[in-house]
Amino acid sequence: MTRSAWSLVVLLVAAVLVAGVAWVRAESDTPAIAAPESFSLGKLPRALAIELSDEGSGLRTATVTLSHARGETVVFQRSFTGNPLSGGGPGSAELEVSLDPQALGLAEGDAFLDVEVHDWSWRGMLRGNLATARIPVSVDLSPPRISVRSGLTYVRRGGAALVVYRISEEPARDGVRVGERHYAGVPWPAACPEGDAGCRIALFALDVDDTSDTAIRVVAEDAAGNVATARFDARIQERQTPRVPIRLSQRFLEGKIADLSDAWGLEAGDRVAAFRTINEERRRQDEARIRELVAQSRPQPLWKGAFRQLDNSKVTSLFAERRVYTVGGETVSKATHYGYDLASTAGAPITAANAGRVLFAGDLGIYGDTVLLDHGLGVVSLYGHLSSIEVTEGERVARDQVIGRTGATGLAGGDHLHFAILVGDTYVDPREWWDPRWVREHISVRMNP
Repeated sequence: MTRSAWSLVVLLVAAVLVAGVAWVRAESDTPAIAAPESFSLGKLPRALAIELSDEGSGLRTATVTLSHARGETVVFQRSFTGNPLSGGGPGSAELEVSLDPQALGLAEGDAFLDVEVHDWSWRGMLRGNLATARIPVSVDLSPPRISVRSGLTYVRRGGAALVVYRISEEPARDGVRVGERHYAGVPWPAACPEGDAGCRIALFALDVDDTSDTAIRVVAEDAAGNVATARFDARIQERQTPRVPIRLSQRFLEGKIADLSDAWGLEAGDRVAAFRTINEERRRQDEARIRELVAQSRPQPLWKGAFRQLDNSKVTSLFAERRVYTVGGETVSKATHYGYDLASTAGAPITAANAGRVLFAGDLGIYGDTVLLDHGLGVVSLYGHLSSIEVTEGERVARDQVIGRTGATGLAGGDHLHFAILVGDTYVDPREWWDPRWVREHISVRMNP
């Protein structure tokens, strides 16, 4: 083959290679943009997440421009690694676009976020493939207006109360804030005389350990993140919490504590240390689990009228006792007893205190075999230390329906029922809910005046 022929072959091969590279580098797949369909912006700065991806030549640049009544502002720009020859850049990226209405000088009304993304393709005269997206933005700088309708509200420390209020717009989140705790509100037109669709109610509680200056407020947040609060006249009634010494017997330590230690894989050489672990660390775990379950309460009430104490039962310990456990006269552990111990005959049938739905039915650590009933609006009743359970999770139960039998499972020294009521994540005194007059005057009348 002559030299000219070889040169022609080399040129042809080079042309094929260049054509192949150009074919690959000039791919036509545009980047993908995943962003919210719309976005609301209030008075406070907010961040918007936008996800980008390009599995071909890779991401090259991203620009986000805010178009509003007063003009256009580039609010985000980013260049990704790579070069025109080999491409590169990440195949995906998440952008966090921060928007500060005050700094941007925004006025209330409609705006748009325009997103433009280029990749490293040779398309578009080497500018790459272009992908665009437009996100409608609603600029709302006014917080919701709250008007409390229920007037003077009495709440006992360790008790519950219900407040009625109206919000000027549909909230994204609302309810009552007690210190750092939040109790969700629900729409309840019947609570306002005019049957107003903006009328809402929230059932809240005051923990026995809350301080006297704990702030209680109605709060509402709109879709744009604007927050409003409203005071209302909440009169707090104090409670005495008795200190109750409990002497741990050797029989209890060698029996119940040894059994629980074996069942839970705890080191039981030192029975007192094992009791302390169970009473404190295991108790914290079980209480956290209870709060997770209570958070699943239905937003509508399932109960009707007052709750019922277990028939033929005797109260053997009170709500909010400060228990001090001793061995040989020395304090070894402490705990607050958030419920009532109710004694009856051994293996006595346990009935539902009111209508509800079974949130949980099974072993719950220190509470042993336990049933949790959701009564709606954040109200949950707890039945602990059962010897048997006769309901299943998700089952609807009627008031007075048998749900199990008393026992001594968990950290119990003898056959009894541990009965407790929570409102949201807070234990409250069951005596309020057992009292038909209290339920009528503090709850029912406000829900349906």
